[in-house]
Amino acid sequence: MPLSQWLQHDDEVTRHHNVYATFSTSTDKQHNVTQNAGLSGTLLDENNLSYNIQQGYQNHGIGESGSASLEYDGAKGNANIGYNVSDNGDYQQVNYGLSGGLVAHAHGVTLSQPLGNTNILIAAPGAANVGVVDQPGIHTDARGYAVVPYATTYRQNRMALDVNAMADDVDIDDAVTRVVPTEGALVLARFKARVGARALVTLNHNGKPVPFGATVTVNDRHAEAIVDEAGEVYLSGLSAQGILHVRWGNLPDQQCVASYHLSSSRQILSRQHAECH
Repeated sequence: MPLSQWLQHDDEVTRHHNVYATFSTSTDKQHNVTQNAGLSGTLLDENNLSYNIQQGYQNHGIGESGSASLEYDGAKGNANIGYNVSDNGDYQQVNYGLSGGLVAHAHGVTLSQPLGNTNILIAAPGAANVGVVDQPGIHTDARGYAVVPYATTYRQNRMALDVNAMADDVDIDDAVTRVVPTEGALVLARFKARVGARALVTLNHNGKPVPFGATVTVNDRHAEAIVDEAGEVYLSGLSAQGILHVRWGNLPDQQCVASYHLSSSRQILSRQHAECH
């Protein structure tokens, strides 16, 4: 019986935890009654800690039994521990285990959960400790890499990064990509992360806002941003200072250059005004 819907939820995280209860009873020809009750579910933000508790009882003092277990699925491997007791406590057992994987690739070595036959390497250099959507416990490491095991072969596998969990100085152009692995392959799912400050820059040219739709590149980078109708442009991955190249046509008077200087204060979003010449 799922209990999640009957429990009070104080926040969004608790609302997605799973809780199940079980109960069974049986009677044999000698009228011995056996009863079993259990409780299981998941905990933590990503439901990557699971628990299971079972208790059994037989009348006439024939015997009691019970068990409890925990299993944690982490970015660098899995861990589990369990305890079993039966025969009214005459038999007891403790078990535990660790499991994981290691992938060596062109960009280094990445620890992971246990590997399948076909796996996906997440590559988002600079985006550290970012969760992979629908992959409990899997996060990028300090360099921005992670491994998603047990990929589906010859079909699109949707890989998405949790943009809500990224650091304030990290932006990703497209947080969703799709890959189609072949049997036994390690497939690369690449994400382009920009690490640096964020700024909303108002650009003026000859006393007027830069035209709507103008493109802006930072320090001759390939990535472009678009100016809105108020002459503002959102930029991310910025260094403390740099050059903005603005273009709204091919003629010499339809392009200009502006410089920016960000303050040393650690603002999530800096607001700047720049004159484009």
